[in-house]
Amino acid sequence: MSDATKRTDFILQELMANGRVLAEDLSQRLQVNSSTIRRDLEKLERQNLLRRVHGGAVPLDALSYSTYAEELTFQKNMGKLVDEKNRIAAAALRYIQPGDTLALSPGTTTTHLARYIRRAQIANLTVVTNAVNIAMELAQVPGLTLTLTGGFLLPDFFALVGPMAEQSLSQMFVAKAFIGVTGFSPTYGLTGPNQLEALTHKMTIERAQQTIVLADHTKLGKVALHAIAPISVVHTLITDTEIPTNILQELKETEVKVILAQ
Repeated sequence: MSDATKRTDFILQELMANGRVLAEDLSQRLQVNSSTIRRDLEKLERQNLLRRVHGGAVPLDALSYSTYAEELTFQKNMGKLVDEKNRIAAAALRYIQPGDTLALSPGTTTTHLARYIRRAQIANLTVVTNAVNIAMELAQVPGLTLTLTGGFLLPDFFALVGPMAEQSLSQMFVAKAFIGVTGFSPTYGLTGPNQLEALTHKMTIERAQQTIVLADHTKLGKVALHAIAPISVVHTLITDTEIPTNILQELKETEVKVILAQ
């Protein structure tokens, strides 16, 4: 990996974690001069990966959904376990190939994955989502075909749900579904706090050849109010290295492939 690539990866990681980067701070932390940082930021802006402002840069989405999301559950959760979620998203990206058809469920870890997809610009992707913010993340990616379902908006997680969303999802098939959940239990399966969102998760899983669950260690062993699907539907779980030992042992007795994102 070149020094320039390492710098841009660092800049984008800091941007996702903090919502803003300062050129002077980047110059000091990366030990390069300010003109190098300026060129890095200019290049990333041309790639539609950030927006330059006086003294630094902000995410490209700073004038859209994040402006009214700051007090919502989504934005609070985006700030939790950022390193773990980034590692999980980076590991998930390796499962995406040129020409793939994907479904991305609403959620913070799937949002991180959408940002990785935007940066990677994998050729000829088709993405289906019922998350408004994920659609906005991917709206200007060259060569990517994007389908956003209809439905009733749950603003806390920008999720489109209800009969219209389920009808949209029922008309499509995808190779891989990347699902974020609140609860992941070897005994009780996948669960979530909202009945309508649980139903769209279930439909998404039913229309996918492979189901890949993205869940940090705090979700494992937890059981939320509404059932989504049994553990048997899961092909792969991508989680972090803090997975509880008992959960890992239980999963070894199932057909779920467990990936520990380093």
